[in-house]
Amino acid sequence: MPNVGGMGCMGGMGGMGGMGTVGMYSMQPGGLSSDAYVDKNLRPLDAEHYSAAGLVPYRKRPGGVELLLAREKPWNSFINAYDPLAWNIFGGKRVSRQERSVEVTAVRCFREAVCDFEAAPTDEVLHNMIPNGFYMWYPLGKYALILVEVEDGSLDDLPEKFAEAKEASPGADSEYRILPMGVKKWKKQIDLLEWVPGEDLAPEAKFEVSDLLSNMLKVAKFLDFLAGRMDPAEIWPKGSQPQRPILNGDMRKGKGKSKDWGGPSMDNGYKGRGKDGWGPGDSNGYKGKGKKGKGKGFGKVAGPAVPFSQGVPGVPLMQMPPPPPMPVYTAPPPAAMQPGSEEMQRQMYGEQLYVLVLPLAPSPYLAQKITGMLLELPQNELVLNLTDPQELQRRVEEALEVLKADGVTN
Repeated sequence: MPNVGGMGCMGGMGGMGGMGTVGMYSMQPGGLSSDAYVDKNLRPLDAEHYSAAGLVPYRKRPGGVELLLAREKPWNSFINAYDPLAWNIFGGKRVSRQERSVEVTAVRCFREAVCDFEAAPTDEVLHNMIPNGFYMWYPLGKYALILVEVEDGSLDDLPEKFAEAKEASPGADSEYRILPMGVKKWKKQIDLLEWVPGEDLAPEAKFEVSDLLSNMLKVAKFLDFLAGRMDPAEIWPKGSQPQRPILNGDMRKGKGKSKDWGGPSMDNGYKGRGKDGWGPGDSNGYKGKGKKGKGKGFGKVAGPAVPFSQGVPGVPLMQMPPPPPMPVYTAPPPAAMQPGSEEMQRQMYGEQLYVLVLPLAPSPYLAQKITGMLLELPQNELVLNLTDPQELQRRVEEALEVLKADGVTN
């Protein structure tokens, strides 16, 4: 597959440090995932500590999908010159200490790439597309790519509109600089935008591709998506809860496919909290204090009854008594977090927080964002949020206000 060298705003990548393993999945220092995966949401620590992000719109077509890509000449800072014209995704590096979420970085980079001409989608339009999209985590460079389906055809003519805007002001668009928030300086030239069929990218690209896109095309599940073998609408129906991510075994040498997804476990057979749950009522089975939740609750476990004896003459078969109700979900004290590494503790905190935040947030998408924000708190405040429902409610409301100010939610 042809590919080109260094990347500018649309694909700058960092090196990958040493890896360790915690539980059933690989982790980098700091608790980030070292395995490439596809999921409805990012794992909490990946969402918190990402280094770069991108956003790629797609539309369904018979037999596969088409991605909206740019043909650009990426600026190669190593050779101080443009690389050859190539297909590239919309994305770039996170603005350190200023951008709180993958979505903010991805939307900013998309908007910078297409410029602010009349037909360009606004920040609000792009953010509203994201909840129905999905994520691909690429560990090399800690890169989070958001793929969003354009169902209403609103971006179908964006390539033509972009070409018209560029032709109207050739002097300004032939070569320009971008100063995102006054921090980083990027230099690039986009020749055109185009809808590219998945079959034109894999198994062999029909045009030059950037280094970043070339590497992402090695992720097996991304190839399945491009070929139409993986339909996000079937895996994650609208309004559904997050599922286990689809891991890419090919990206992990000698490890095979992981069976643990590293995020909050939702595959426990329980649908609701039963008695003494807390938080506002919602369709997930959570009700106010002292009320019964919908669904099965913690007091009922799915599965067939198991007899005490089988096939013994004269001894009747007896049913196992139901197990006693489980207590309300609370966090264990820090001393119980074994093994005692800071990365493992934060991963466990993230899993527990997500379960508690989910019924309080307007959507699983926002619950994942809020969980990442809460993980930035000092440990004593973090533990307080795990054990004090009122404090958690207050923090969630504060986080929603921050996300609203950032334009992530209305």
